[in-house]
Amino acid sequence: MKAIYEVFDEFEKAVTKKDKMDVIGNNLSHTLVEILRLTFHPDIKWKVKELPENYRMPTDVLPGLTYDSLSSQLRRLFIFQEGHPTAENLTERKQNELLIQLLESIEPREAEVVMGIFKKDQGVKGLTYEFVKEAFPDLIP
Repeated sequence: MKAIYEVFDEFEKAVTKKDKMDVIGNNLSHTLVEILRLTFHPDIKWKVKELPENYRMPTDVLPGLTYDSLSSQLRRLFIFQEGHPTAENLTERKQNELLIQLLESIEPREAEVVMGIFKKDQGVKGLTYEFVKEAFPDLIP
């Protein structure tokens, strides 16, 4: 199974809409669908808008050899979601600490995907709300 950032790289290289749909279809996973939902669902808002100042992206991490994975960390993102009781009860400092721990536990490129979720834009050419709505009509309104 490819990492999500590898799927996004392949998606970006695809030329036609059909090719892009094929990339998504050939790499379909719960993790990919959840990332698309968290990124593009208009009702999901995030308290985090940018990388914490004291986060330093590691440069010595080999792909696949990190402490954790994006797929397992997705379930923790509620602690950064606007309106969620847990997120609302955390101080900004504690939320910042938890975010750094999360980002440092996964590969740097996976950390970029997490930040794309928070920014509501993965920065992948052609991966838009409209594309996701067409690919998954029941995923987002």
